[in-house]
Amino acid sequence: MEKQDVIKIAEGLRLIEEGVETIQAVMKEKKIKSLKDVAAELIPFFKKDDDSLTESIITHLE
Repeated sequence: MEKQDVIKIAEGLRLIEEGVETIQAVMKEKKIKSLKDVAAELIPFFKKDDDSLTESIITHLE
């Protein structure tokens, strides 16, 4: 791997960490106990907008 590859990977990991922190903060604020509860709310939302999620992702969330 080149140095630039390591930098890109580190940046991706940083973005993932920020995303997880955001998800955890919202879940704590809304007193959501599990990701299953989040998925239950996301599925109907995304089914309205077929372009946002493919059927395979919706199936994975279910």
